[in-house]
Amino acid sequence: MAHHTLRRRASHEDVVKRSRFVAVVAPMASPDDAEALVAEVRATHPDAGHVCWALVWGAQRRWSDDGEPGGTAGRPMLEVLDKRGLDRAVAVVARRFGGVKLGAGGLARAYGGAVARAVDAAGTAFVPDRDAFTIGAPFADADALLRTLAACPEVVLDAPAYGADGVELSGTVLRDARSRVEALVADVTRGRARWRSVPVDDGAPEAPGSSAPDA
Repeated sequence: MAHHTLRRRASHEDVVKRSRFVAVVAPMASPDDAEALVAEVRATHPDAGHVCWALVWGAQRRWSDDGEPGGTAGRPMLEVLDKRGLDRAVAVVARRFGGVKLGAGGLARAYGGAVARAVDAAGTAFVPDRDAFTIGAPFADADALLRTLAACPEVVLDAPAYGADGVELSGTVLRDARSRVEALVADVTRGRARWRSVPVDDGAPEAPGSSAPDA
């Protein structure tokens, strides 16, 4: 699905009344990326009292306050992602308590602000629709087919797989260019190639942890 997401991974650190807030934001290529980033931030900041997170994947909105008062961490982080119109994006904030309580409003501003500045550092990008495919072709057509597809900027190819009956190619193509590329494949192989569209798994991710609204 076409969407706007983060251009790259980025981080930002704020210190608010001696509490340290380290935000990391990243685009998600798969649902597993969110869980991996939360685990990485926990390992990188073992002294953090809270590691809160928020993610957007399609219609799914998930977040965790990780022990902060309910609604003061994950929800403000999620609101930043939503207000920026981002999809397939995750934000994680590690907080080390500095000895001064910030109150509910102060916590929400600190968590949301750290994520907003991390998003600014990451930038955003538009990801157009892509369709996955596989192509089976005889050995005689392999070289010409590979050269043709490699010259198409709309196509991203995986490594070719060679079998007893020929070569199989897999990859993705911009949806707007699929018909043209499919016709090009048929032309260069004189109809001997077998193009097959592959469904793309666009399922929602499981939460990488449970929401913890208690203080």
